[in-house]
Amino acid sequence: MKISTLDIQEDKTWSADVCIMGAGVAGITLANEFAQKGLTVCILDAGGEAFDENIQRQAKADKISVPYPDASHSRLRMLGGTSNHWANNTSPLSPIDFEKRDGLPNSGWPISFSDLSDYYEKAAVYCGTGSDGYDLETWHKRFKISPTISPLNTGNLKLNIAKAAVPPTRFYKEHGKNLDLSKETTLITFAQVTDLEFNEFTGKINRAKITSPGGRIHKVEAAEFIMAFGGLENARMLIHFNNNNKNKLGNSLDNVGRYFMDHPTLRAAHVYTKEPSLFTMFKGEMTPDYKRFVLNFFELGEGVLKEKELTNLRLPLDKANRQQLSHGVSSFHLLKEKMSGKNISGDLASHLTNLVMDFDVVADTISRKAWNKPVFDSVDDFAGFQVPLMMEQTAHRDNQVYLSNKKDRYGIPKLSIKWQVHQDDKDRLWRGLDVFSSELGALGLGRVRSLKDRESRLFDDQIGFGHHHMGTTRMSETSEKGVVDQEQRVFGVKNLSVAGCSVFATGGHVPPTLTIVATSIRLAEIVSKRINPGARKYEA
Repeated sequence: MKISTLDIQEDKTWSADVCIMGAGVAGITLANEFAQKGLTVCILDAGGEAFDENIQRQAKADKISVPYPDASHSRLRMLGGTSNHWANNTSPLSPIDFEKRDGLPNSGWPISFSDLSDYYEKAAVYCGTGSDGYDLETWHKRFKISPTISPLNTGNLKLNIAKAAVPPTRFYKEHGKNLDLSKETTLITFAQVTDLEFNEFTGKINRAKITSPGGRIHKVEAAEFIMAFGGLENARMLIHFNNNNKNKLGNSLDNVGRYFMDHPTLRAAHVYTKEPSLFTMFKGEMTPDYKRFVLNFFELGEGVLKEKELTNLRLPLDKANRQQLSHGVSSFHLLKEKMSGKNISGDLASHLTNLVMDFDVVADTISRKAWNKPVFDSVDDFAGFQVPLMMEQTAHRDNQVYLSNKKDRYGIPKLSIKWQVHQDDKDRLWRGLDVFSSELGALGLGRVRSLKDRESRLFDDQIGFGHHHMGTTRMSETSEKGVVDQEQRVFGVKNLSVAGCSVFATGGHVPPTLTIVATSIRLAEIVSKRINPGARKYEA
């Protein structure tokens, strides 16, 4: 059943076994799982079925570290959340992502890959990418393609698979109608959660307080409460709740909002080859029903990750022409920055040499930009591949989400973001690309040039982001370095859990949505066991 607070003219209280706050990917998955188990669910969302600029405006941050983007452009406050404009690119995390590793600060989850692996198949069905897995050899055989690297290769460079639904799966469109029709589920739209009533003596949340756009106050009573606001909003709202509760909701050691991670994306290497046909399935292949898209990417092997204490890299390839791979064009921009007084990476003499050696490409680029007139047709010739990589970022405590002094229309402090790529992660990137270069050469596939001499520009105006907001309510064995335990339950509270990638202890090198869904399915199973459906109350 779906209800809008815009249609309710009096203060109202709802009751359910589970109250889910947020109707994005995690919230919709959880609600469906609980409904299948026969539990009553009240799911709340600040938006409605359609995009609403007035609602979306509440997601705008106050202060943000440059060059990090304002998350209001990537997070959507409406039913289905960010699945309304995601690319649907999915891969599971790797076993090594869950391990505590030497040389990587704050690595390791309190659960292992095996604790989550059984949920990935069902998660892929939710995501629309199918139950037929991510096995490399299976997909190469299905498309009758000779892989660039044999699946038997156990060296330092490996292939992996990504899958996407076509068109991308919109979670409310695909899975929300079940909730609209379910007698067990009450979906309430335009319901901004503004507070949680916490009983310090019982250690439980009793009610969630919600406010409509018109200012009317409603409440939800439940046995269990789950925050599924999103990676940034989970932290923002939990800090806000803690301000009214003496930091007893998982924040006794000031961990909420800390350890914030994203996936920086950079075109940080070029691949040159005389045999581009050897790089199969990097452009992607469509399944015969035209409903799914499958493609390859390179990654580093677990052995070399441990030996050299590296974070992983997701290394896809894009065909590129001479202009796109021109070192002279890049050096031209860096020299302009040098002349304006900025510090630049790389050697000045090398940049001048690049400019001279690529003079025809530089001249053509200037002509096209200034007069829309090409000079040399050869500039458009195939020259190799760009590597639009996605890098794993380690969990640093000083990368954080915190609250501003400014408040939104509901009286909730706006979020602020402090974020940077630390030098240790930049160093791991270049060492990882050195491995990529050595291995690709040893396999006879081509040569790699890492673009370390462009570091100052790559991590400034050329940096991109996965917009994957991870780690702000991280999972940990104890409250010393985390916010939730291995069951995703907030430390210090018996009946409050958190869903989504804010609980990720490490981010890996692949998009998080598949794992968000897998952890949500697991969480629904855990919470269901804590509820007695007959008595409708929490079981201690």
